[in-house]
Amino acid sequence: MNAGPGSKEDKKIKLSIDLVLDLYSSLLIEIWEIVSSLIGEAILSLLLNLTTQKLKDKYPFLASLKITEEGIAWNKVREECRTLSPIEAHRGFQSLINHLFHLFSALAEGVISRELFPKVFPKVKEAERILFPK
Repeated sequence: MNAGPGSKEDKKIKLSIDLVLDLYSSLLIEIWEIVSSLIGEAILSLLLNLTTQKLKDKYPFLASLKITEEGIAWNKVREECRTLSPIEAHRGFQSLINHLFHLFSALAEGVISRELFPKVFPKVKEAERILFPK
């Protein structure tokens, strides 16, 4: 029997997408705070814009992230992700973070990554635990 709109399964999926978005929102805010203090808001916004441009063909919802020197605006992303599976959103954000780490490593020879890794890795694992419970 298929689960219709409003079913328990449908609510579970909505809850999961909200949890994934909240998790990555707080994670990217944390990344913003740490990295912008190391390299500046202008350079970080440039790197984030480059990353979203590179990934937008595979993950179109990432193009709706609005990045300025003040930070990241999430309003449009939340709307865009309503139609996605939590797993697809997770994979898109995970790709975004992986690409950023690659750029940070190239830019600062691992200094930024050493600052971020202990904070980022547990949150990505938390998202995986939400999406892939044992």
